[in-house]
Amino acid sequence: MTAFRPGPDREKPEDLLGHACTLVRLCGRDSAIAAVFLALVLAGTVSRLAAGPPGLPALALLPVPAGAFAVSAGYAVRSRRTLVAVLGEVRGRTGSPVDPGVPWTPFGSALALDDRVRDAELRRLLSAAHRCGELSWQSVAWAVATSVLFLFWTLAAAMAGG
Repeated sequence: MTAFRPGPDREKPEDLLGHACTLVRLCGRDSAIAAVFLALVLAGTVSRLAAGPPGLPALALLPVPAGAFAVSAGYAVRSRRTLVAVLGEVRGRTGSPVDPGVPWTPFGSALALDDRVRDAELRRLLSAAHRCGELSWQSVAWAVATSVLFLFWTLAAAMAGG
């Protein structure tokens, strides 16, 4: 992913909104990838523990992948909550949709946002989308680390005779 740094009068509002939408789609994809990794780890851990206790050394090591699991899930949740909060703030500050081409009349006003306010709000949305992208990428990285730690934990449980 490359950084996009908007400058004065060089981009159109549609470009800003397009970049933000692309980043939000990437966030959703990253969150889905992290969720798949975490679901596999959770299913593997539950099935391993259901087969019988793995032994004291393996149980002592279980908090390591569990901690990585919690960090990854935390990043995914923070990404989603950040995006929803920013969208709510924009809607609350403006009382109208950011895009003047929406098919409904904005609440409390028959006019779309003026250009200056619209551009400021679009920049806020783009900034939030970048932040969400970073959080969702960290979620994927931690989910991969969780998967690797789970594999090592499974090997430790097998070597401990559990």
